[in-house]
Amino acid sequence: MINENIINDLREYLKDHYIPKEAFFSSFESPLKDMASNHSEFICMADIELFSVSNAKLLRSVSDEASDYIKKNKKSGGFPHALEKKRKEKGLTPAELYKKANVDKRQYSRLMGPEGRHPSMNTVISFAFALRLVRSEFDELLQTAGYALSNSSSRDVCIMYCLENSIYDIDDVNALLFAIGIPPLTRE
Repeated sequence: MINENIINDLREYLKDHYIPKEAFFSSFESPLKDMASNHSEFICMADIELFSVSNAKLLRSVSDEASDYIKKNKKSGGFPHALEKKRKEKGLTPAELYKKANVDKRQYSRLMGPEGRHPSMNTVISFAFALRLVRSEFDELLQTAGYALSNSSSRDVCIMYCLENSIYDIDDVNALLFAIGIPPLTRE
C-alpha cells in the first residue's frame, strides 16, 4: 500500500538520481561549438576520406563483422520468447501473467502470436513487474524488446525506485507514478 512516506521517499530518490537531459548534453556543448567552427574543413576532409577505395573496403569489412556479430549474439525469439521463458520459470499461467501486468488478453495474444507485435516500453515494464524480476533480469527483459531505463527520465527513475524497494504490484507502481505527475504504465 502506497502512503505519504513512500511518496516523499520517492521524491527524495528522484532528487538524488534524476539527471535532466539538458544537464547531460550541456557537458558536450563546448566541444560541439569547436567542431562547428571548423565545420566546412571537417566536411571536406571527411568527404575525401570517405570515398577512398581503401576506406570503402574497410567499411565493408566492418559491416560484415557487425553482421556476423549480430547473427552470433542475437537471442532467438526476441521478447515473446524471453517473456514465455520467464513466465514458465515463475510458474505463472498466461492468464495470471497478463492479469498481474494489467494487460488486456487480446494485447497479450498479439504480442505472443505469430505476428509478434512489438510491445511498448510500458507494456514490457508491466510484464517485468508482474514477474517480480530483480534489476538485472528486469534490464535483460527490457533489452530483448530494445529498451533500457535511463536516469534522464523521471518515469524510469521512479521505476528504479520501485525495483530497489521491492514494489512490484502494478497498481502501487501506477499510484506512485500518478503521485509525482507521470502517466501510469497501464490505463486500467
